[in-house]
Amino acid sequence: MTIYDIASNLGVSAATVSLALNGDHRVADRTRERITAYALKNGFKRNEQARNFRLKRTCNVAIVVHNIDNDFWFGVVKAVEDALGEAYNVILCNTDGDIAKEEKIFRNLMQRKVDGIIVQPASARDEHYLEMIRAGIPVVSLEETSNKQISFVKGNDFKSARRLTEACVMAGHRRIAFLSFDFDCVGLAERIRGFHAAVESSGIADQCDVFVADEISAAAVERVIGSRIGDFTLVIGSDDRIACQLLRVLAARGVRVPAELSVIGWNNSRFLEYLTPSLSSVAIPMCEIGRRAAEIILQNLNDGPSVVKEYVDEEIFLRESFAPCKVGE
Repeated sequence: MTIYDIASNLGVSAATVSLALNGDHRVADRTRERITAYALKNGFKRNEQARNFRLKRTCNVAIVVHNIDNDFWFGVVKAVEDALGEAYNVILCNTDGDIAKEEKIFRNLMQRKVDGIIVQPASARDEHYLEMIRAGIPVVSLEETSNKQISFVKGNDFKSARRLTEACVMAGHRRIAFLSFDFDCVGLAERIRGFHAAVESSGIADQCDVFVADEISAAAVERVIGSRIGDFTLVIGSDDRIACQLLRVLAARGVRVPAELSVIGWNNSRFLEYLTPSLSSVAIPMCEIGRRAAEIILQNLNDGPSVVKEYVDEEIFLRESFAPCKVGE
């Protein structure tokens, strides 16, 4: 049975049958339901290979991330697969945060004619994203971008950093450090900007500071903040990994957490509650981000090019590594 058989038997056009079987809401609900029920009852099976050939699709969508070993991406990949459905395959690519490697991966993906790309940018450079978009391949960034041609979906780093810092100030902390690492990433810069905004509005900027390690390691943390640890009651890490390296430094020094120093990370990695003490963190809803990124890809493929810029709300989890501070301490 073909769509033409269905059209003839039901007295509608083949185009209407095609739209109805694709779930297109331009077809009236009653007509769509009648066509779908008839096709199901009579064992109609769409020739996906022929359909994809007509649409020039490969049914492959790539997810390009810094580090596929990071369990941070587990929720994203699963959510993308679920949202895309069984018709699509997901290709997972690893850049190690290297922009040259990312650009090479994009060239390979263009040659493979993937249908879309979801990417955690290795830097703020985006010309290779625009090349993809000009070639008709939708790109969704997992970092904020002001480029009007590039879609993104992510947590609001500025808003969350400001909200977190203000909550810590309300809990009595006045001497607060923000610990980050050297990486060309809009998200990290926005977290620092949110921290600055919060301490300035609270009138405590002169008691606070930002430290940027040259890498994520205990040695780098020791070099950048080691001599200043006693100046603060709280350190906020821009990432769980840098916060965990700080915990190693504090343990080696015999600094008690949170009795002498509170510590908060960012990303809410799955292992944090198993640490001693369990690490406080900001949770990015990666499943929601993955689902929305996939939906934006499908929207571009099914309805034509469009740009979506969307934030999702993050959640703060204060665990054993955080304690309120008496004003004046």
